[in-house]
Amino acid sequence: MDEQAEERAQQLEQLCRLMTVAQDLARQLADHSHGRAYDKVRDLNELLHLARLQLNAISADGLVCAPERRRTARPSPVLGPDQPV
Repeated sequence: MDEQAEERAQQLEQLCRLMTVAQDLARQLADHSHGRAYDKVRDLNELLHLARLQLNAISADGLVCAPERRRTARPSPVLGPDQPV
């Protein structure tokens, strides 16, 4: 791999790590948001997801960012275990 390609790969990797941190923080924000604020945070999470997909599309090697870690649904203490969260 030539120097320019190596630098590009490093930049994509750094962007991927940044996106991972941003998505984790946005998920935490969603957990603590309600009402209209939650809708805006959900929009932010969708944009971050699209940005992560775009990073993978930019890479000539294919997958740069590992697939997102999806949280498993936890039963709601209010709704009960059989209700959607």
